[in-house]
Amino acid sequence: VYRAFRVMPYSTACCTPLANFEVSQNYKDVSDPSVIILFSRVGATNERFAVWTTTPWTLPSNLALTVNPKLQYLRVQRKSDGMVLIVGKDRWNWVRETIKEDPAKFAVLEEVLGSSLVGVRYEPLLPYFKAKARDSAFQVIAGDFVTTDAGTCIVHTAPAFGEDDFGVCVKAGICDKDGDGMVCPIDDSGVFGPDVTDFNGQHVKASDKDIMKKLKGEDKVLHNGSEVHSYPHCWRSDTPLIYKAIPSWFVKVECIRDKLLENNEKTYWVPDNVKQKRFRNWLADARDWLVSRNRYWGLPIPLWVSEDFEEIICIGSVEELEQLSGVRVENLHRQFVDHITIPSKQGKGQLRRIPEVFDCWFESGSMPYAQVHYPFENKEKFESNFPAHFIAEGLDQTRGWFYTLMVLSTHLFDKPAWQNLVVNGLVLASDGKKMSKRLKNYPDPAEVMDRVGADAIRMYLCNSGVMRAEPLKFQEQGVRDVVKDVFLPMYNSYRFLVQESYRYELATGKTFQPSKDKIRQSTNQMDIWVYSACQSLITFVRQEMEAYRLYTVVPHLVNFINQLTNWYIRLNRDRMRGSGGDEEQLQALSALYDVLLDTTILLAPVVPFITETLYLNLRKALPEGDPRKDRSVHFVMMPDPDTAAVRTEVERQVKAMQAVVNLGRTIREKKKVGLKTPVKSLQVVSSDQQFLDDVITMKTYIESELNVDSVETSADVSSGVTVTGKLDFATAAKKVGKDMKKVMEEVKKLTEADFVKFEAEGTITLGGYTLVTGDLKVTRECKGLGGDVESLSDENAMLHMDFKEDEDILLRALAREVANRVQKLRKEAKLVQDDPVVQFVVPGKGKRVSKVLSTKGEYLENLLRRKLFGAGLLQEHLVRVAQDNCNVDGEEFEVVICLDAPCANTKELKALAKDDVVADGLRQWVVTQPSVGSAITANIAGKTYEMKEGKHYASLVSKATW
Repeated sequence: VYRAFRVMPYSTACCTPLANFEVSQNYKDVSDPSVIILFSRVGATNERFAVWTTTPWTLPSNLALTVNPKLQYLRVQRKSDGMVLIVGKDRWNWVRETIKEDPAKFAVLEEVLGSSLVGVRYEPLLPYFKAKARDSAFQVIAGDFVTTDAGTCIVHTAPAFGEDDFGVCVKAGICDKDGDGMVCPIDDSGVFGPDVTDFNGQHVKASDKDIMKKLKGEDKVLHNGSEVHSYPHCWRSDTPLIYKAIPSWFVKVECIRDKLLENNEKTYWVPDNVKQKRFRNWLADARDWLVSRNRYWGLPIPLWVSEDFEEIICIGSVEELEQLSGVRVENLHRQFVDHITIPSKQGKGQLRRIPEVFDCWFESGSMPYAQVHYPFENKEKFESNFPAHFIAEGLDQTRGWFYTLMVLSTHLFDKPAWQNLVVNGLVLASDGKKMSKRLKNYPDPAEVMDRVGADAIRMYLCNSGVMRAEPLKFQEQGVRDVVKDVFLPMYNSYRFLVQESYRYELATGKTFQPSKDKIRQSTNQMDIWVYSACQSLITFVRQEMEAYRLYTVVPHLVNFINQLTNWYIRLNRDRMRGSGGDEEQLQALSALYDVLLDTTILLAPVVPFITETLYLNLRKALPEGDPRKDRSVHFVMMPDPDTAAVRTEVERQVKAMQAVVNLGRTIREKKKVGLKTPVKSLQVVSSDQQFLDDVITMKTYIESELNVDSVETSADVSSGVTVTGKLDFATAAKKVGKDMKKVMEEVKKLTEADFVKFEAEGTITLGGYTLVTGDLKVTRECKGLGGDVESLSDENAMLHMDFKEDEDILLRALAREVANRVQKLRKEAKLVQDDPVVQFVVPGKGKRVSKVLSTKGEYLENLLRRKLFGAGLLQEHLVRVAQDNCNVDGEEFEVVICLDAPCANTKELKALAKDDVVADGLRQWVVTQPSVGSAITANIAGKTYEMKEGKHYASLVSKATW
């Protein structure tokens, strides 16, 4: 730790210097002056140094002009008035273009080296410090920092407000390292004092215009413009920083750069590129750390010094302070310690505490030790848990907390302060700007949570680029999409499980007890798949969590929820409702229960509230002793995968099925033929025989999902197909870089045979680069098979779908439309699966609905999973729950839903009664009975009639067989 007089970033709003790493936290694009000022050369008539600056407020403090001794400079004369300008040769064209003057208006008098200008004196631009400055001031001095990148190659030099300025002025003897000889006319708030008489009381940033006005009036301005550039602002007050020379206290960092870099290599970062690039580069150029702040409130720096700063004592504890001063303190804030003095051991009188307080980042970096009061308490606890296993913070802390932690731990223990670190990206407003309380450019988080819940926000963030240290433009719509696309499907899956398990218990009289053994015994392809996929998911999540890669975990969990709801449940809904028998129903429900429970446990760290709600009910079905059963989902350890149940070949088969189904749906959309219309055939063409075998295995599911009559496969990829390929720029660019255009030209020269060979071998050399599968994507396009065949391909296969229509296809298409109208009416009536209702379709205008009812009855029942009756059983006494008049392509019909009730077979009753009046009486007798058995005896006009169920009547319409 040492004290030095240095030019540091300074906040005039907070009245304190800042550390270099704090400056990087808040840059803004601002418009500042861009001016060229004229300094008159002493001893030469009408000869001026042309000097460029963006900080006119520093001109009153000018003490020198700096040139690069190795650069060439010009003396050019303006023909109109004879004024001679001295300017850098490499910047003369820029100067002339800036002042918009024709080259013909100037004559070059001389070209000289910068070294020949060193020592040339000039008149002070402003007179405020002419008498106070040293004799060595107001002359040209040398500095290697002067470049040809900007300006005029002559730098206005004010040692109080520039680090390079201070260094060259000390070297030239204009001022000393302790600040003697330097002029600094502003106070701690950045306001000019009485020395600068013309601008006394003005803030420096507000004085630019007035200073330029004064100089312009004195004919000392060659150009007065402005430019927009990135400028540092105080991260606390959001005000522009200045650079100011002040005495400050520093912690040495430059001397431990190698150790910092070595310790950085001992840490694990996610993502790694932040460690290897951003943080490593910062450490490699680390500078000594300014730890003092000129504030009242803060942690006092425990240094007691003599007036000449020759004797310094650093106090390490309250006890040490008491021993040296005789004063016991309990509160360490300034008002309790500043008055305490310590007798000098070197005869320098009383030592007093320095007035500065610690940079708050020093306290942040001290967190690991301060939180346990180390080394005064918890010594063993701290040393056994240091470095920390895991920390996480935003990307901006690369030069903040992460940096200060590393510096202090390296100094104190020669080791890093953490083992594993996750870097989060910055969450920005929807317009891409930093969220600002002042601008209110973001929705109130509390209100968003009230609308959609905390879980939705958590998943939205965890499933974004923020987890990869990338910025995120916060969109509330994105949070709502999480509810719609993830939470609702997951909750509906849970609700479906609860409903169907309850229905299973009612139907069987048994308690639903999910069993892993039942799942393992299942031969159903989808049961095997979903259970295997869940075990693979558990393995993946455990692996990625251990590697701290949350950005890979959440997408996989979300995808599995999609697989569960959109594939497994949809394809197995009938089985879970008992269509295959009690045993198969239990297997399917057990599989759904088990994977839903495991998914809930895996999701719990991300969405703690909805998972707790689901878990508290799901756990009731677990037997005692099951490791997944506890008081809360957050007490349950992540499950171990059932590795023996992982069936990679089944997962591959289902993946092939999904690829074909998704591509087939795209063909239907392209053809504008909905899924309700059956298709005659689908041919899957691929050179990958394994893929074709998988398609055949899953053929039944593909036919059902795409509503096709038959699925065929073919390995003949050449027939009627054009093979092409194109570069995947995202992956190929990493290999070929700037030669991308060259490689693209090589790709254009490839033949179909070349693409087929590449596809088989997986590698090809183009333009000197070896490309592999993924760098170059091979695609196939159908040349046109004619007729009603539509084709489409992807990286897996080419599909040919035959849309040729016939009478049977048209009837089945209409049947699906009819079934769809029935389902819609049930939904509008808010009916559930077990509601005691019956459904009727009454044909109207058109004949095809009647034909559908007579020829496609079984097909309709399979679609609806329940019976559908015609007009013949829609008797007047039935109570109507809902009804709707429908029209499909001119075919009119009415859908009616009634409460299930007894019904009479009018034809058989007439045959029994042999009288229409008596038959009607028997009918009324049947439908008005509170309950009916297998037979009914009725007495009408003294005659007894025996009526049998199934022949003369049905106890419920749903049981009628006529």
